[in-house]
Amino acid sequence: MNRPLTGIRADRKRSYFSIEQCAHDLRTLLNLGPLDRFDAKGFYDDILPDSTVVCGSGTVALREAVEDCTQEGMTRWNSELNVVEVVLSGETYQLLQKDHVRARSTVAHELGHAYLHTDQIVRLAGMSLTSQVAFHRERNGHQACEDTEWQANAFAAAVLMPAEGIERLFNRYGRHRIEEIAEIFGVSTESVQYRIQTFEKGLGR
Repeated sequence: MNRPLTGIRADRKRSYFSIEQCAHDLRTLLNLGPLDRFDAKGFYDDILPDSTVVCGSGTVALREAVEDCTQEGMTRWNSELNVVEVVLSGETYQLLQKDHVRARSTVAHELGHAYLHTDQIVRLAGMSLTSQVAFHRERNGHQACEDTEWQANAFAAAVLMPAEGIERLFNRYGRHRIEEIAEIFGVSTESVQYRIQTFEKGLGR
């Protein structure tokens, strides 16, 4: 399942393995085992407001925000508060309270931007609108491993469905029990199908 590139060029290339390691570090920090479900609601409401990320700009605080917006979620630099905000639409936040798979995926995806693209988010926020438009025009001239959306998708998949957990479930169920895997990790069957194609790369095989 090859998805078209929809992001802009990231500051650096990232392999599945390196992104898997970043997601593994977060899950380890949260004391999650390979088969434990990522608590997206609890993380967004209780952990994210006290989180920081270390990047080239130093240690940057992360915060949550809920707004009426057309996007399900976005990650941006708030220059007044000097924080990176993970923003959810009101509708997405309501779905998150119900542990809906789409909202869980949105949170994990936006965390990918917050953790992987912090410096870039800060830098783009300081650019003029004209410069940002010119920068975005270049988004088709790069590889998947350089694409910001591809990287955030890979991070989300690894946070929600860690490679080690996928491997254990493959050993238990085989590769075709998609519904069971989706239920265990709290994701959509489409997400599982995408993850099946990437988990071996996530393990560096």
